[in-house]
Parts: sequence; C-alpha cells; structure tokens
Amino acid sequence: MDATQESRVETLTAALVYLMTHYARTGCPRLALCVSRHLQILALHPDAAPVLRDTCAGLHGAWAKAAGQLAAHPPSGHRSH
Repeated sequence: MDATQESRVETLTAALVYLMTHYARTGCPRLALCVSRHLQILALHPDAAPVLRDTCAGLHGAWAKAAGQLAAHPPSGHRSH
C-alpha cells in the first residue's frame, strides 16, 4: 500500500472520529447519517486493516438505524430537512 492509500484510510478514520464526537455533542441526525456512511466506506475499503473493516461493518447497521430513527423523530431544537 502506498502512502496515498494509507493516508486516505487514516483521513477517513480521523473524519469518522470527528463526526462521532460532534454527534455526541449535538445529536444531529445528519451527523448520524454521515457517521453511518463513513462506517460503510471504511468497512468496504480494501486498504483498511481487517479489524477496522470488521468493526466498522458491525457498527454500520446501528448507526444507520439511529440516523433513520432520528430523522423520523428529531430531538427538540433540530429540524429534519
């Protein structure tokens, strides 16, 4: 794997951690959807370590479900578009 591919996996992972942290602060359903999508991308990424792919695959469904539930019933103060 070249440095570009490795940095892409690292960048995606860093973005995922950022999104999860921001979601924990806000509960925004759009962020939950972004987390779900990043998990899916990393779960399918051929250059990601197997443990990372497996972990992301296992968490993807829960985040997708949370994003769907939150979109249907947004917390007060949040609007669903």
